Amino acid sequence: MTPLTHDQDITSWLQLLSAIEEAEAGHGTARLTEICLSAYGALAAAQFQITRLQARIHVLAASGPGSHGRPVTANGPQLHP
Repeated sequence: MTPLTHDQDITSWLQLLSAIEEAEAGHGTARLTEICLSAYGALAAAQFQITRLQARIHVLAASGPGSHGRPVTANGPQLHP
C-alpha cells in the first residue's frame, strides 16, 4: 500500500466502499483507517477555512459598507443614489 497525499481524491465513495469490503472480508483495516483519517483531516481543514471566512465576514460587516467601496453582488456592482 502506497502512502496517500492530500492531493489525491482518497475520499471517493468507490475507494471507501472497497476499503470497507476488504475489512469485512478479513483483509485488515489499514486502508479503511487511512481513508478515514484522511477524510477527518480534510474535514478539519475545511472547518478551519470556514472559521476563517466567518471571521472575515464578521470584520467586514462590523466595519460597514462605506469603508470597503461599493458592495458587489453576483450581478456586478450595486449603484447607490
